[in-house]
Parts: sequence; structure tokens; C-alpha cells
Amino acid sequence: MASLTKRFALQKKTEADGLKHKCQKCLQYGHWTYECQNKRKYVQRESRTKLLKKKIKALAQEKQIAAKEITKQVEANADADDENVTESDDSSSSSSSSSSDSSSDSEEEPSNSKKMKKDS
Repeated sequence: MASLTKRFALQKKTEADGLKHKCQKCLQYGHWTYECQNKRKYVQRESRTKLLKKKIKALAQEKQIAAKEITKQVEANADADDENVTESDDSSSSSSSSSSDSSSDSEEEPSNSKKMKKDS
């Protein structure tokens, strides 16, 4: 009698489990694959090669996008550096021109003094 109740409990348990699981042969719920009486269904899937090619193509596009962003950042940094350099060049050129003016003044003074000596 105990064995009958165990069998009944096992049978009920497997039936309940069968409702949760999907048959791998016909892709329907409610029975196990070894219990399946239906015909096998064909599921068309992409080949592994096609999947890998898609993945490689996507990675290549991501690399190109990343490279473009990096070049934009480098160009932006270079432009900013160029602006800083031109600003410092402008300030140094103005100071050098003032120093060149003073040097040219000093050169003119001796010539003026020579003229004065000749006049006297």
C-alpha cells in the first residue's frame, strides 16, 4: 500500500513538472521529450559564422567611432594649445618690439651726439 502512494505521488510530481517544461522536440509545453508523440519542428537559426561576422562588424564600427572621438579630442586640445601659444606670442612680440624700440633709440643718440660735436 505504501508503494502505491509513493508511485501516485511520483506520478503527480512528474506531471506537474511536465507542465512547466518545454518539449525539445515539438517545442510545446505539457510533456517531456521522451513522451512526445508529435513531429519534430524545425527552427531556423542563423549559423554561427553569420553571428560571428555580425559581432566582428559591430566591434569594428565601435572602434571607428572611438577613433573618431579621440581624434576630435586631440584636435580640440591642439586648437586650445595653439590659441594659448598665439596669445603668449602676441604678448612677447609686443614686449620685444618695445625693447627693440629702445635699442634703436640708443643707437640714434650717439649719431646725434656726433652731429652736435661737428656743429660746435
